[in-house]
Amino acid sequence: MPQIRKKTSKRGTTHQRQKLKHKVSQGRKKAKKEARKEQAAGKTNKKSKKDPGIPNNFPYKDQILAEVAESRRQAAEEKQRRKNEKRAALTGVDVKDLEDSQKNTMDIDVDENQNDGQGFDGVMSIRPAPLVPPKKKSVEPLNSEPITPVTEGPHSLREVLQKADVLLHVVDARDPVAGLSEALFKEATGKDIILLVNKIDTVPRESLVSWLSHLRLTYTTLPFRVAEAFLPSKPNPPPASKKIPVKLDDALGSDAVWQQLSKLKTKKSGEELIVALTGVTNSGKSAVINSLARENLLPIYNLNSAISAKGPCTTTSASELVLEFPDKNGAKVRLIDTPGLEYVRAEGVEEQEKEMARARDILLRSRGRIDRLKDPLFAVAHIVSRANTQDLMLAYSLPAFSKGDPNSFLAGMARASGLIKKRGVLDHAGAARIVLRDWSIGKFVRYTMPLGSLATSSSTNGEEILATLKSRKELRKAEDVKLVQLQPGEAEKREVLLDYVWVVDDEVSENEVDDEDAGDEEASGDEDGDEDEADQGSDPEGSEEEVVDDDDEEEEEVPELLPPSKRKRTVSFAVVPAGGKRQRRSGKNGRR
Repeated sequence: MPQIRKKTSKRGTTHQRQKLKHKVSQGRKKAKKEARKEQAAGKTNKKSKKDPGIPNNFPYKDQILAEVAESRRQAAEEKQRRKNEKRAALTGVDVKDLEDSQKNTMDIDVDENQNDGQGFDGVMSIRPAPLVPPKKKSVEPLNSEPITPVTEGPHSLREVLQKADVLLHVVDARDPVAGLSEALFKEATGKDIILLVNKIDTVPRESLVSWLSHLRLTYTTLPFRVAEAFLPSKPNPPPASKKIPVKLDDALGSDAVWQQLSKLKTKKSGEELIVALTGVTNSGKSAVINSLARENLLPIYNLNSAISAKGPCTTTSASELVLEFPDKNGAKVRLIDTPGLEYVRAEGVEEQEKEMARARDILLRSRGRIDRLKDPLFAVAHIVSRANTQDLMLAYSLPAFSKGDPNSFLAGMARASGLIKKRGVLDHAGAARIVLRDWSIGKFVRYTMPLGSLATSSSTNGEEILATLKSRKELRKAEDVKLVQLQPGEAEKREVLLDYVWVVDDEVSENEVDDEDAGDEEASGDEDGDEDEADQGSDPEGSEEEVVDDDDEEEEEVPELLPPSKRKRTVSFAVVPAGGKRQRRSGKNGRR
């Protein structure tokens, strides 16, 4: 082996020296170029040098230091004055009282410092607490109205319909027809039916105008938006340092509801007008009653609350309360709040139709964390089949995909969101959960238009309410909003469970404990539990069967899109000559 001589010199080559010199020159050129650009743009990032202070041999040093101390004292007084004004505005106390209390504390400090040569006294060294101005207490009137009592109502929907004089059916403004029930209206024949289109602040003005003109051809229809205190809260809101008071009396459309009820009261001879509120789960029946009463009387659904999101519906039994009409003429109305409508399980239906009905029920109620479904693909497939393709492309910034094709939509969503598994497989389930999450928290703003409606002019009734709503163009410009138009749903044709006995809240609380103990043993995770909640919304009797069927299925479906196969190196052999050896050729060009 050749002997390797140890390198003794640290001297670099000429090429290395020139390379470093070139890098330094290029860096200096780049820095000068950026400095010229910043100077042209008016940006200066010069580091301020540290103030060396006033030299000791300067003749006027004491005067300058006195002026600086005076300016600092004036700045501190100005800051304290602004703080006192702000505190006085919050507490309602005069500014002079605050200044006097602060002067008293300053005088006490001066007296402590001037101790007249006396010895130390522990009591004298303790500073008294500053005088805090008392807050103005809100004076309540002596004859304050008591809280409206809430009593237990009938035990089934049939008893409610037999007792009620008026049926106030609450529907969602985003898809009003889907909240209608032909079987319920057939059972309420002979009673006055009022259709209340709730959540009008979630749809464009054009959609609401079209639906009002369409529904008023058949029913007495009124628009409504609950008070600010009962609006749905944002998911995971940041903790607020101060509690902002919310309004209880700013509901839109409450005056029109009271006027309509007063007209019906004049036709009825009796002390009370009994009104039953019906509708599907999460349509806002309890919030409507709270807005009419201007009190927080009934529990409402809250996405951030684990208690309200537990179970198929927030209201588990009927409740009654009596209110007086706003005109104070002594007439009263009895409102009956009912749980969400429950339908009879259809038998002899194909599996595809059953899956579509289940997806429609889950999306219509939008209750709980539907993004945690064990299989979220069927729900998103239902959304894509009804949604406008261009609106979906604009909402999620996706390339063009086939109309009504959920696989193409989810593939684009997975690529845009970076949801790619090993070997390049796209995560369709993860993309579907993003869409369902936006749907449940209200970021997926959807609206529908009645079929064959061309009227865009607003009616004379409720022009003030319509003026407060945003148009379609304004909603598209809003931040963090995905506006998508859907095809309108169909009125529910399934039979309603009229004789199903509602469970009282006390019994529900006891049963929930037993269900939790049993669920810990059988459930495989949070995703299964949320799917059970979504299934219970459509039918309480058949929910267990659906859960058993879902547990047998696989947790995730393998997407149809597969990664491209890698090109393998081909090996071929030439023809063996006579009396020779086999020659091997590999690669494209057959190199040896």
